[in-house]
Amino acid sequence: MKVPERWQWDELKHRFVLTPEEKRVICFVIAALLLGVGTKCYRDTHPRPPVQMEKKQLHSRKPQP
Repeated sequence: MKVPERWQWDELKHRFVLTPEEKRVICFVIAALLLGVGTKCYRDTHPRPPVQMEKKQLHSRKPQP
């Protein structure tokens, strides 16, 4: 964003004022994105081993109507 020379920093600061509620929402969204990316990276590097079922367990289930 190119700032014209005639603007003072105080004017620019007053143009982008956010309410406390808006600041909280922005922080929540950023935190959710960071947690999601962190979870994805963790799961990519630490995959779960596949669950192996024994033959007894496969046949012990009763079919549901």
